[in-house]
Amino acid sequence: MSPHPTPSPASSAVPAPRFVGPSDNGQTYAMAVGQTTTLRISDPDAAEPEAEGTAVLLIAVANVTDSGAREWEVRAVEPGTSAIVGAGKDASWEITLVVED
Repeated sequence: MSPHPTPSPASSAVPAPRFVGPSDNGQTYAMAVGQTTTLRISDPDAAEPEAEGTAVLLIAVANVTDSGAREWEVRAVEPGTSAIVGAGKDASWEITLVVED
């Protein structure tokens, strides 16, 4: 047995804010099953983001303004860990979401 237990990912995660985006690169957020947050990307030319893992779903939100920003509902659907990954013209980014019951 190791002298220091490995902390669970949720122990270092802060609650997911109302909006997340590329500026949250490297962050880990906690969500509960059924909770939602909004992924907002202001770069209209950025690649479509992807959810890696099955703990969250990305659901596109219709954009009715000419702002160029795009949004997705991020819905926590089952316990586990998912990463939302994307890339813009300047850099790639990743946000980790830890979902608990």
